[in-house]
Amino acid sequence: MELRKAVCQRLKEDCGVDYEPSQISVSSGAKPCVYTALRALVDPGDEVILPAPYWVSYIELIRMVGGVPVVVTATEAEHFKLTAEKLSAAITPRTKAILLNNPSNPTGMMYDREELEAIAAVCTQADIYVISDEIYACLAYDGRTFTSFASLSADAKERTILVNGVSKAYAMTGWRIGYACANDVIAKV
Repeated sequence: MELRKAVCQRLKEDCGVDYEPSQISVSSGAKPCVYTALRALVDPGDEVILPAPYWVSYIELIRMVGGVPVVVTATEAEHFKLTAEKLSAAITPRTKAILLNNPSNPTGMMYDREELEAIAAVCTQADIYVISDEIYACLAYDGRTFTSFASLSADAKERTILVNGVSKAYAMTGWRIGYACANDVIAKV
């Protein structure tokens, strides 16, 4: 409970989002949290949109739960950013979620608030979930400001499973502490 309360405090101070300790799940790293989120949301055959370039494990995690990865490539000319238009074009009736990594591993790209709001609008219109892996949130440079997907609006927070941990922000890789935060998204699945 102490750790869950500390996570709530950090999220409020760092990201401007409010969660209750009962909405926090702690795991042995962020990767197991992404897997658990996919396991909760995705039925066999459901599609999960995966912006590329992406972290190597994401595609296999989607496949492990029986999901169908729908890779949408963002080019260097596009600053490796998925646009709302590309997201909208990739959505089908089988789309259940998007796995969004912001800031990105491997590119270091970071969405600004307006770009995230455009993506959130598409997710709302299509009624899809967002697994927002924000493990690199504290690694913003060049005066850039990180925006948590869950902080965009009440609707965005409601459809988001926010994933984070201590390995990157606090250089605590050996401690294997990751966490997932969600309102009632899991109960609705």
